[in-house]
This record gives sequence, structure tokens and C-alpha cells, in this order.
Amino acid sequence: MRKATLLSATARWTAAVRAKESEREDRLYSDPWAAALAGREGLEWIEKRTPDSLSSMILRTRFFDDFLRRVSEEHGMRQVVLPAAGLDTRAYRLSWPEGTRLFELDRPSVLREKERILRSAGAQPACARKAIGADLTGSWQDRLIRAGFDRGQPSGWLMEGFLFYLTDTDLRKLLDQVARVAAPGSWMGFDIINGDMLTSALTRQWVEMQASSGAPWIGTLDDPAEFLAERGWKATLTQAGQPDANHGRWPFPVVPTLMANMPHNWFVTARKEAT
Repeated sequence: MRKATLLSATARWTAAVRAKESEREDRLYSDPWAAALAGREGLEWIEKRTPDSLSSMILRTRFFDDFLRRVSEEHGMRQVVLPAAGLDTRAYRLSWPEGTRLFELDRPSVLREKERILRSAGAQPACARKAIGADLTGSWQDRLIRAGFDRGQPSGWLMEGFLFYLTDTDLRKLLDQVARVAAPGSWMGFDIINGDMLTSALTRQWVEMQASSGAPWIGTLDDPAEFLAERGWKATLTQAGQPDANHGRWPFPVVPTLMANMPHNWFVTARKEAT
């Protein structure tokens, strides 16, 4: 499966998880367009998954929903960037402060398909949304700036469910590009796995499922906080099951966030400090 195809597939899987969660009375978020975006492919994929196996993805989405609300409402970010936005609907389903501009970057084919589905459903964004076709393994900053992004003002960034599909070289390049275009005071959020995630017996079943589905996890960071500190960011790490990413929905033992020689799937948030 080509990289472009596999990333389209994983976007449908993630949409299917949002659709499943939205059906619950005690749902952690609501996405009325997720089932249509997931399509048959996404809904067939989720029927093969156990509820417990989806817990991390569900909690990840809620965690980063809360992150974007916080940086927008408490820290005053009025421009938000979603690299590899895929079938994300936060521009539509979250409440945004007046004046918020949200930039979605992804392959043109993915953005066109999302536009088609959401338009047919009558969905309207709750902010000024700008879709930008771009290859995130190449140069995309100029396109972002031409679309109206002000690199002199702080911004909020979110890369969810994406970086571990990139090579180590490409994911580091992307984070370096974000660091160069984000002004001091900006915030960034992303999820990333460590190397033990790919080799541990505890995670073998999921890792093998990803690989057999044609969407292998390959990109890792073993010390995201140090990596970001070297680029001017102060980072905080957490993971599903911790108090800020639990909501009474984590079904497994809680592993300490920085426990050595253990698999970790970290939720990272970071603020770019003044130079």
C-alpha cells in the first residue's frame, strides 16, 4: 500500500472511532459527521476491533480537544494549524473564539473528499477555515503563509495520529519546520511512540495489526522533551490512563509516563519559549 493510500485509510479508521464514541450516552465528544467520513472502509475496520483496544484513540482525541480549547481560550491563540488534518472535524465541531483562523494542511485529494462529504451534510465551520493542499514531507511553509498565516503572531499546532507513520528523518524534519515558522509563545501538541512500542510483547498485537493492514508504525522519539528543548520548546508528556487523559475510561494498568524500558504512546504538549 502506498503511503498516500495508507494515510487515507488511517484517517477513515480514526473517523470511525469518533463515530463509535459519538453513539455513547457518556461520550467524551460528539462528531455528527464522523460516520460519513469513515465510510464503509472505516466502519468495517472498527467492527474488528475490541472496545478496549480503541481506548487510547478515544482519550487522545478528547485530550487534544481540551488542548486546543485551552490554547485558544486561555492563551489567546487565534491562528491554529493542523498539519496532516486528514478527516479531522475540529473546525466544525469545537467552539472557537471569535476571530480564530484554522489552517488545515494535507494532500489535495484528502481535503477535497472531506469537503465533498461535509458540504453534502450541510456542515459549516465554526471558525475561518482554510484548507491547503501540501506534501508535508516537502516544503509547505510558503503555502501556509500565502494562505494568511502570520508567522509573527503566536499560533497553536496539532499533529494527531500521524507522526509514527513517518520515517524518523521525516518526522524530525517536520517538527523542525514547525519550530522555524512558529513564533515564540506558540503551542504545539502531538502524539508519538517510543522505540520500545515497536518491540514490546505488550504492544505486539496492535503493532502487527498496523503492519498487516499496510499502515506500519515506523517513526519514534525516545525523548520528546529533550528533542523539543533543543529547538526552543518546553514540553510536557502524558499518556492515556494518566489523570489528564483518563475520564474513567482507561481499562488497563496505568504505566508511569516516563518509566524506562516500557512501551509509551505519549501525548505531548509544548510551548515555544522566547529567544
